[in-house]
Amino acid sequence: MDSDFGEDRVVRKGTAAYKRALGALFAIGVGAYALVYAPQPLLRVIGDAYEVTAAQSALIMSATTFSLAFFVLFWGAMTTRISERTIIIGALAVAIIISVAIPFAPNWTILIELRAVQGVALAGPLTATLAWVGRHVEAPSIAQVSGLYIAGTTVGGMAGRLLSGFANELTDDWRMGIASVSIMSVILGGIAHVLLPRAKGKKQRVTRAPRPDSSWQRRQRFVAYGFALVGMGMFVGIFNVLVYRVAEPPWNLGTSVTSMLFLSYLTGTLSSARAGDLVKRLGQRGLMIVGTITMAIGVALTIPTSLVTLWLGLFILCAGFFGMHALSSGRASGMHPRPGTGSGLYLMFYYIGSSVGGIVFGFGWDIGQWPMVLIMAASSLIVILVLSLFVSNAEPASPDAKME
Repeated sequence: MDSDFGEDRVVRKGTAAYKRALGALFAIGVGAYALVYAPQPLLRVIGDAYEVTAAQSALIMSATTFSLAFFVLFWGAMTTRISERTIIIGALAVAIIISVAIPFAPNWTILIELRAVQGVALAGPLTATLAWVGRHVEAPSIAQVSGLYIAGTTVGGMAGRLLSGFANELTDDWRMGIASVSIMSVILGGIAHVLLPRAKGKKQRVTRAPRPDSSWQRRQRFVAYGFALVGMGMFVGIFNVLVYRVAEPPWNLGTSVTSMLFLSYLTGTLSSARAGDLVKRLGQRGLMIVGTITMAIGVALTIPTSLVTLWLGLFILCAGFFGMHALSSGRASGMHPRPGTGSGLYLMFYYIGSSVGGIVFGFGWDIGQWPMVLIMAASSLIVILVLSLFVSNAEPASPDAKME
């Protein structure tokens, strides 16, 4: 399917290309992130099967996110040589093939190695998608388009966890959980292949001149990178150890019920999809400050030993985090002279945070269980609040941004 935009034109709101792009980006977000997070509700099950601790079982997630962190810059550089569309569809296909192979891994070492290689492949679509948005979408619509993509990632993370958790509960086999998510991602990858617009003419090459840059833009990118590092580290860390907390008294939840806790991502889907509207009402700095306060309320509600307040707290936590993530990811790409590099750097910090946070919070659980996790979360929120105070209200990639 050919698109209706050329190499040097942007995707504008109201066009057919814009509508197809929204559908494709949502499908990419769902399909890719389902693969990343499918094992999370199964961490305790897989960990028990291999007789490893909470910190060690976190490697199932961290092996993938570490690879993501270290290869996003590679894929960001590749966007100057290969079309973002080719990277998105091709690398996603490779990640799905690896996902199909994971249930056949004969031992723990090979399982972790496959997850690491899968992370290398997944870095492709996750980096190239944000680069595609930063390069092809008109500046006023970047927050809205990237927000819908982030909404797709929240749905993907939630769907992958739910599907794997229920499949494991039904079959009493974690391998069937991973396999079911692989099938879902195949379907979504096909949808993305059909819908994602193609630029007419030859792909922009490395000779394309970079956008103008300024010290102000660099400072704003660094704030976005800081949020990605600390915010994602705290967020993933909490959800990783949550699997262990709810498996113990007074709850003693199975994997299917545990996976339903990830329905809290629905509020993240809503807040990320509405990020553009929230920026208009609150301003970019205001959204970040309100998001930090929202996350703090969510964490506080996990303190009581009540499943109701725990679930409510997770809903609120997700709403705050993903609204901030949608804004920060769009700014990191849109304000960089080379969008592919900007999105790659953002994702590098994002997944370093995910990898380190998952392991560190796992150690926190092993040492002091939930009270220690809460102390670590509170420390992270203080850092995020300080970063939020440095966010500017200027529009991403606006010509007058450097004047502020």
